[in-house]
Amino acid sequence: MKLTKEQVEKVSASIIERLKGKDLVVFKAAEPKVLERVNEIILANLRAEDSLDKEVEEILKSHSVEGQKIDYRKMFNMVKGKLARERGIIL
Repeated sequence: MKLTKEQVEKVSASIIERLKGKDLVVFKAAEPKVLERVNEIILANLRAEDSLDKEVEEILKSHSVEGQKIDYRKMFNMVKGKLARERGIIL
């Protein structure tokens, strides 16, 4: 995961405060519940991306050829983008 749980909580709180400050939302549930749900959604998305990263690494490992000169990072991003689109994961 690229962000710690504490960082996710700060981002979530910031999102909620900005939405409230601009009167863009009206909460139907208590604010702490909304904050908890936003945290859960962001953490779930980060876990899905971590899982996708591991899968991409395995795919590239299984298709690597000794002596082949490829830009690993470029291939990683291409495969990750394709799988994310196929699975509806927003990166």
